[in-house]
Amino acid sequence: MEQVGYSVGLYAKVRNIDTKKAYQELLARKCFSINRMPVEISPINILLDVEIRDKIYRDFLSMLRLEKQHKNRLRNMGFLDSSIEENLYRSVPKNRIKRRLIGNSLSKKYNLAGLPGFYQEEDFCWYFSRIDGFFVPVYDSNGYIQGLSIHLDKPFNNTSDMWFSSSNKINGTSAKNWIMRYNITKSSTKVFLTDNFLLGNLIKEIINAPTIAFQNISNSYSVLKEIDGTNIEDITFVLKIPETNQNLDYIINRIFRDLLPLGYNLDIKYIRDYKDFFEKDFDVIDILKKTA
Repeated sequence: MEQVGYSVGLYAKVRNIDTKKAYQELLARKCFSINRMPVEISPINILLDVEIRDKIYRDFLSMLRLEKQHKNRLRNMGFLDSSIEENLYRSVPKNRIKRRLIGNSLSKKYNLAGLPGFYQEEDFCWYFSRIDGFFVPVYDSNGYIQGLSIHLDKPFNNTSDMWFSSSNKINGTSAKNWIMRYNITKSSTKVFLTDNFLLGNLIKEIINAPTIAFQNISNSYSVLKEIDGTNIEDITFVLKIPETNQNLDYIINRIFRDLLPLGYNLDIKYIRDYKDFFEKDFDVIDILKKTA
């Protein structure tokens, strides 16, 4: 028994007994096991308040840059350079060391437990994963950053966007399906919906219309919650080509089908680029009537 663990040897030395007797006493006290299991840390963090999330995310985004390819993509969509900077779009760093340095720097200033997207690696250093694309901050009606969406360089599983989340990671936190709401008041009678935050920001900036943007919701409950107590009667879903074919079936079957019995005037319209916003009428896909 001379090769037993250090805890047994230390206990034997303190008790002035041999290691065999020490081993038996420790087993009897149930404070030692020959079948030790690794400690497992579960992601059980409570989501940080939005004011704290906003503060940390803004600090985080200030450490990043927007790569030229992503800036050009935003410009081609119709965003002005001033709005690109104002909205804090930033590229996800590809360098692993940089991501660790950023996580370590933030963890010295803030408690990152409860912040979606960040988690600890096996050495307990705070970190965030690489996903090829750029961050799109999702603001609430008060201007706080609720969470971060990532616009992907290449679509994955028929989606071009995903949440910056860290569920199922050590000390990770899951993102929620936040909604961006803009310019909706009690007197509003019309609203534009889109399942793309970038398109939502374009609608907001170009035509300044009441807008709701979201991603990954599976029914109309979240939308109805945002327009509760208003006079909204007309709901128009705006899609951007080429995403139309990917998303149309999902929109009709999961979102608009729930709204049809409620008496709203519903349209689906799509755009090719920002210039279509300046047309008097968008092209209308008269497909909802076929599903009613």
